[in-house]
Amino acid sequence: MALRVTTFALTLAGVFTLFWMMWPAPVNPDYWDEPEPPAMTGVLQPDDALLAANVTIVGDRGTAEGLAIDEDGRVYFGTPVGEIGVLDPATGQSRTLARVTDSQILGLEWIAPRHLGVAAVNGLFALDLDTLEAEHLSHGVLTHDFGYVNDLAVAATGEIYFSDSSTRWGHGSNNAGYVFDLLENRPHGALYVWDPADRQSRLVLDRLYYANGVALADDGESVFVVESFRYRIMQIWVTGPYRGRVRVFAENLPGIPDGITSDGEGRLYVAMSDVRNPLLSTLHRNPALSRMLSKLPRWAMPSEGSPRAFIAVLDAESGAILDTLHDPDGRFCQLSSTAMDGRGGLWFSSTQCGYLAHLPTLQTPLPGMSDTLPSQPVASDRRPPGPHRARSGEPR
Repeated sequence: MALRVTTFALTLAGVFTLFWMMWPAPVNPDYWDEPEPPAMTGVLQPDDALLAANVTIVGDRGTAEGLAIDEDGRVYFGTPVGEIGVLDPATGQSRTLARVTDSQILGLEWIAPRHLGVAAVNGLFALDLDTLEAEHLSHGVLTHDFGYVNDLAVAATGEIYFSDSSTRWGHGSNNAGYVFDLLENRPHGALYVWDPADRQSRLVLDRLYYANGVALADDGESVFVVESFRYRIMQIWVTGPYRGRVRVFAENLPGIPDGITSDGEGRLYVAMSDVRNPLLSTLHRNPALSRMLSKLPRWAMPSEGSPRAFIAVLDAESGAILDTLHDPDGRFCQLSSTAMDGRGGLWFSSTQCGYLAHLPTLQTPLPGMSDTLPSQPVASDRRPPGPHRARSGEPR
C-alpha cells in the first residue's frame, strides 16, 4: 500500500513538473552577462549612518513614496491609494490633504508655488494646494497609454520630465508587474517630457531598463534617469549646446538604484533599495531559469530576504561615488525616495514601510575633497529613437 501511494505521488509530481515546464512562460527574458558588483570597501564600506535619522510613521506599507518639502519644512508624500499626505515635523503629526487618483503615487515635485506635480502609476497629475483640486495632465501619448509612471523632475521653464518604468508590465497588467520586468530584463521603459506650452507629452528617450528616479542637473541642461535593473544612471542633455547627447553617467552601481535627488551643490543622493543580489545575476545569465520562475505564483518565488539598503552620494559631474550612508540591520526596509530639506539635511522613505526619516545634517564632502570610488561614465552620441514619439516635434 505504501509503495502504491509513493508511486502515485511520484507520478503525479512528474506529470505536474512536465506540465509546468511545457506551459508557456509569461516573460521572454534576455541574456545579460551582468558584471560583478564593486567590493563594499572604501567609501562603500557599510556603516550605521542612517541610524541617526529621526523617524515618523505616517501610514501602512507603500505609504510615503515620493517626497516634496515646502519652504516651511513640511513634507508632502504620496500613498498607495492615490492620496497626498503632509507631515509637520514641528508637531510630528501627519494628515491627508487630498485624493488625486485611484492609483499609487510614486513621485512628487513642485511645479509652481503651492502646486505639486504628481507621478502616479496611471499618469501625470497636478495638485493645487489652495483649492485641493487635481488635474490629470497626461495619461499617455498618441501611440499608447503610459504603463507605470514613476518619478518626475521640473525644469525652470515649467517642463516636467518623468519616467515610465514599463509599458509592458504596467498598471494595466494583472501580473506581477515589476517582478516580471526584473525577470525579463528588457528595455520597456522611457523618459518623457510634458510641455506646458501645448500641454502635450513627448518622448525624450526610450528603450530604458525600468526607468525610475528622475533629477535635473544643477545647470538645467540635462536630466538624470535611473535604470534600476541595469544598476546605472543615464544622463540626457535636453537643452543647451549638447542637446540630444546621451551618456551612461554611472554604471555597475553597488546596489539597486531607485530615487535620485540633487542637493544643488554638485552631489546626487541615490536611494539604493538593496545591495546587488547574486540570484539576480544568475537569472540574468540564465534566461531559461527566469522563464521557469515566472510561471510560479508570487508567493512561491524566492524571497528577497532582508534588504540592506543604503544611500549613495555621487559627484554630479563625474558619477564617482563620494560616500554611502547605510542601514546596518534592515530596519528601514527598501529605500525608495530622497529629498533635500533646503537646510542641509535629507529626507528619505521606503517603498515597503510607511515612514518618513530625516537626517538633519550630512557630513558628505564636496566633490574633490575626499577619496572616491571612480566610476566609468561612457559618453555617446546616441540620439533619442523615434518609435514611441508622441504627436509631433522633436523631444524637448
